[in-house]
Amino acid sequence: MNEIAVDYGRKRTGFAICLSGVVMPLDPLSETTWNGISSRLKHIQHENAVSTVVLGLPLTAGGKHTELCREVEKLAEYLETSGFIVELVRETGSTAETEGKTGMNHRRDGRRDSIAAMIILKRYLGMP
Repeated sequence: MNEIAVDYGRKRTGFAICLSGVVMPLDPLSETTWNGISSRLKHIQHENAVSTVVLGLPLTAGGKHTELCREVEKLAEYLETSGFIVELVRETGSTAETEGKTGMNHRRDGRRDSIAAMIILKRYLGMP
């Protein structure tokens, strides 16, 4: 089975998948809605036998909840009621890490969000 990661954002949501031990970014979703995220995940799940959705939880560097955390937790509940197995994983610093790896610090097209999802998934899988 394969895992997929989601870097949720109110404007854009990034996706990444692990196939045969290789983590790859997928096309991001613009104009994010929970129905849109669920539909995208169902499509990816159907094509790639995804077993687990890894959802980034935006805690502060000190581990405290942010304003967006409760929204992400509610999204996790929504996805679980839609039939997905969801794991919440701390995403602290994943977006900043994309800047150092890709030089994409000013892009607003969503690719950076999918790279962040890739970082979240690698953390979940214990990969460097």
